[in-house]
Amino acid sequence: MEARYHQGLVYYVFDILAPYPQLKHGVFARHASRELGGDLTFAFGRQAPESTVLASLSLAESALGLGPAVFVGQTHSANVYLCDPQKPYHPRSQKELISGYDALVTRPSDQNPGEALLIKLADCQGIILYHPQSQTLALAHSGWRGSVQNILGQTVSFLNKRFGLPPAELLAGISPSLGPCCAEFIHYEKELPEEFWRFQNPKNHYFDFWAISHWQLTQAGLKPQNIEIAGICTKCQPDFYSHRRGDDGRFALLAGIAHD
Repeated sequence: MEARYHQGLVYYVFDILAPYPQLKHGVFARHASRELGGDLTFAFGRQAPESTVLASLSLAESALGLGPAVFVGQTHSANVYLCDPQKPYHPRSQKELISGYDALVTRPSDQNPGEALLIKLADCQGIILYHPQSQTLALAHSGWRGSVQNILGQTVSFLNKRFGLPPAELLAGISPSLGPCCAEFIHYEKELPEEFWRFQNPKNHYFDFWAISHWQLTQAGLKPQNIEIAGICTKCQPDFYSHRRGDDGRFALLAGIAHD
């Protein structure tokens, strides 16, 4: 990943997506300059004033040149929300959030460039899936519960069945998230399927969920060389919120197709 800076904001972009300038994306770190008022946070109801969340959204959208973002009340499901250009959905308060989805999909058309999408994070993975030929875009939120339900495989399958997109043509980026250095699961035998156990450090109860997601994506048909892992642990790196470190805020993965 590469760090970029915009008027007091810091965000990170995936190298694998750099050849596609029409795709604007960034993983926005929690910190902003003092002139911008300090830390950003992107989740309503997380002990932050609604005005702070709205300001954070506006700053991130402006930094990438995107319109209002679509996001949902994430619930660690494996359900996919397909944006409908005929029914714009841009929540700007807690009461406007719909729940029950943890993946978002948008597909541009001649009449509509598609929606900006946003996933909120604090140790969970934010995964971007992009099909350059059609400019179809998906974002997924995957904590360990999402991994158990294989939300990544479900999202790739949705793109294939709904739009006929070959998985081998998809590009993927896995955001900063809880790393194998800190992903301890003492009760893994009850929480994680046996097929995950081989991703455990044999000396302790720490699991490599970056490798698990990479494996799930390749099992779904993506080419290994088309997957980029940020390799940044959110618990170790204070530039990002971490639930396991006790943080209450949420950072964001934001992406969309540039409007002409």
